[in-house]
Formats: sequence, C-alpha cells, structure tokens
Amino acid sequence: MRQTKRLLLLGGLGLLLGACGGEYTDNPTPDSSNGPFLAEPLTQHPTHQPLTLLNRYLVVSEDNGRLRASYGGLRYWPRQADKNRNPNNPSQPSGPRFTQYAGWDILETPGSSASRADWLRLSLTRPATVVVAWEHSALWLAGWQKGETTTADGKKFNTYTRTFRAGEITLGAPEGKGKYWVLLAEGNGQPSAEPGLPSGITERPVPNTTCPSWLDNLWLAKGPDGRNYPSWHPQIDPVYWCYYRHDHNADPGLIGYQAPFLYTAQYTNNQPERAEGFKGFAIRDGEIGWYINIHSETSTDQRVCARFHTVVVVATRWRTGEKLAELHYKGDFGASRQNQGDNPYFTNTCTDPRTGQQVTQEQIGQQLQSSTRASKRIRIAANNSGYEQWDGGLVKALGMEFSGPGLGIDIQNPATACNALNCTDLVTNNSSSTRRTLQIMNLRLRYKPELDPDRDGYFETNLYGDGPYIAGDRNSGTGPLKQYIKPGTDLRLDGFFTTEDAWRGLYVRGGSTQDVELEGALGTVN
Repeated sequence: MRQTKRLLLLGGLGLLLGACGGEYTDNPTPDSSNGPFLAEPLTQHPTHQPLTLLNRYLVVSEDNGRLRASYGGLRYWPRQADKNRNPNNPSQPSGPRFTQYAGWDILETPGSSASRADWLRLSLTRPATVVVAWEHSALWLAGWQKGETTTADGKKFNTYTRTFRAGEITLGAPEGKGKYWVLLAEGNGQPSAEPGLPSGITERPVPNTTCPSWLDNLWLAKGPDGRNYPSWHPQIDPVYWCYYRHDHNADPGLIGYQAPFLYTAQYTNNQPERAEGFKGFAIRDGEIGWYINIHSETSTDQRVCARFHTVVVVATRWRTGEKLAELHYKGDFGASRQNQGDNPYFTNTCTDPRTGQQVTQEQIGQQLQSSTRASKRIRIAANNSGYEQWDGGLVKALGMEFSGPGLGIDIQNPATACNALNCTDLVTNNSSSTRRTLQIMNLRLRYKPELDPDRDGYFETNLYGDGPYIAGDRNSGTGPLKQYIKPGTDLRLDGFFTTEDAWRGLYVRGGSTQDVELEGALGTVN
C-alpha cells in the first residue's frame, strides 16, 4: 500500500498554502494494462538544457471498457501563470492570470462531465509542487492542502497543493463543474528557470510560438556515409516549448535508432524531398523493434508525379539497440489514382526517373498490373473524403518477402487535396494529417548471403535497392547506398498498427486512430 506522508497545517497558514508545498508524496502508478500507453518520455535535448518541468500530458476516456488518450483542450504555458497567454492576441489572456504564482508554469485543461479519479495524466521530469486552482472541489483532492488565491481580475479560486516526485501522476476529472487549472513549480516551490541558449545563439525561442530554424537544425543523425542529416524531433520542443509546425510521426529512438532523413535523397537524380515529409512508424514486436519511414507528406502536389519515395526499413533488438537491419532506398508506390469510386488514374503526364521518358499514370498502372499492387490513392477536393492510401514500397531484391503490395499507409486526414484529376492546384484541408495507420502484409526479412560476399552484413546497392551500384547508370543515382542486414537474420512482421501517442508515437497492433496534434502546433501544412 502506498503511504502518503503527513503534511502539517498550522494556524492561519491556510490561505498561503497555494504558494508552498509539503513533503514529497509517492506518485500513484496509473493502470496502463488496457489503456493509453505512452512510451517512456524523452530525457535529452540537443542543447543539453534541462527539459520543461512537465513533459507529457493526456486526458483519459473510456470506450467500451478500453481506455483512450486525448489531447484536445490541453495547453501548457511554461513560466506564464501570471501573464497574458494568448499567442494570437497577446492583449487578451487565455484564461485567468494567477499573479500570486508569478513565473510558475500553467496547464490549461478542458471541461468534462467525466468522474474518473485518473482523468488527467501528467509526467514530471523533476520533483514538482503542483497546485490545482478551481472554483469547486472533488473527492480526488482529499489529502491536498487547501488554500485560496485571487486572480488579476479579482476572481477567487480554491487552491489545492501537493508535492510530487518525478514521474507520472494522475488528477481527477472536473465532473461537469467547469474547468480547473494546474500550476507547477519546482519541488522547492520556486518557478523553473528560463533555459539557456547554445554558444553563439542570440535568438531566443518563445514558448507556444513557432520555433526558430536554428533549433530545428540541431536535431541530427549520422547516416551510413558518416554525414549528419536532419532527424526526428517532437511536435513541441521539450526545452523551449516552441512549435516546429510539422511532425515526423514516431520517434525512431523508441527502438534504439536515429534516423538520417535525407541520406537517400543525397544520392538521388534530382528528386527533391523536403525533410518535413519524412513520417516514421516505430513498433515493438516482442523483443524486435521495427522502424519504417516513408517520405509521405500531403502538403504538396509533387506526390502525384513522384512514383518513387524514400523508404527506410530498420530492425533492432529494441531493449539493447542492437541493429539487425538498416535499409535505405527509393520505394515504388506505383501510379496515382483518385481515392473514391472506381479509382480513375490522374491525368498528369510525368517524367519517369528510371528512364527519363514522359509517362502517364495509366501507363504506369498498366505496367505494374501483373507484378505489384503498388499505388497511391489521392484525395480530390470535389469529394473531399476518404483516406489517402499509399501502397507499395518494399523490395524483394533486398531479402523481403510479402503479400500484395507489402505495406500500406492510410493518411485519414491529408493536409491538402487535388483540385481535379489533373491536379493543377491544391485545396487546403485545414488538417494536421496526423491520423496515420500502417498495414504490414506478411513481411519476412532475411539475410541474403549472395548480396554480401565478405559476410559482414554490409553491402551496397543502386538507388532503388534492386541491383548493384553502377557509376553513371541512371538507376544508381549519384553514389551507392549502403545497406545492412546482420548475417543469419530472419524476421517476420504482420498486422495493422495505430497510435494514440502524440509524444513519441509508438505504434501498436489494432486500436483506434485519432488526431494526435498537440496544442495546434502543426498548423495545416504537414
């Protein structure tokens, strides 16, 4: 049984308890056996500055006995409890200003009629003093120190104070009695210090606004060629709490891998790919970790003509980070078709990068009809509904066996739609395009000794992964791609995978899909 240490209340101190804590209490351990499912939080940042005091949050709901995570109506404002907090109109506050808590962090929570005692889940990076400011109360606040505070506009709130160790804590639901605010300070009751800047940097990121480019440029990973490339970062910077305005889906660090996004693009024949378009899927399947990344942005019309997109397939023993396979290449996603009705082909005529010839989407489809089911089904604005589904991308020559097209990603809320079947313009969908699922169709990945004469696991291929590199050959790009499969490797993966984790995006079998955008941080182009 967990023991909560006794907090002493003396004389007239009751009104002051909103600004002071007590001895640390053990954090309750939320039951995640049937629920949301956050992977462990991030612990490091490229600047090596301390992370924000609160590094994850979610609200829990129940659907047919299964817990689900949601993020709507939640917004974290570091060191702004006493300030105007509306970034779109700084003269208008977003909620009350708690002047007694100058410099404290504040979390805005949504109203709810739920009555769960574990409704709000917060992850603390360090010991913290936590205050719930509310006009009401509930049974789940029993044991908290009660006090009172007055806001800048003269409104009075009850305060409930408790100090916690680092880790995950739970707070109850407002039970239909308005909304409450969560105020946070360090364990000693002092506000968190403003993070420092790297040497030579003078542009300070502003919380809850767009991150400066220098910060995005710090997230790097080394490619097989030894060069540094842009890599994964979260939606919101975990030190400065600014917004990157795009996401890269799942964190490859969940399986002990760091992804060099533009490695393959470095060796292409004038096939540009924006770093923002790399979307990854991280899966822990028993002891094996999988990371599959597909350049699959939905904010440009280039996806109509781009038949080949960068694909990365990585397998590890995720607990140790031992690499079992790392494959980079341009995967074939076939012809572009409309996502509704009888799926007519787009009428765009495009340059085939493998031959340099002009080709229609129907010609591509007919060419692939007997060999693969690869295709991209793209949304048309006139019937602005349905998934944007991309099928294909796997390469048998690299030791892969699979059913059908092998893999498929469904983007249920693409950022844009084509205006017509010739896609002369794009229509913005006002969507973050974060609702993505992954289907793996009986994938088997095996080491092929014939690819690796010296038996060390490393070998080189052309740009498409289906043959050797030959200098000057159009299919080889501007240099060989370095591949790796550990000798003896024989792995299988099959299933339908989804995520409800907005923070690191761990994918699990089954489940439901939902938007996982945080605080409106991604905007409408992603």
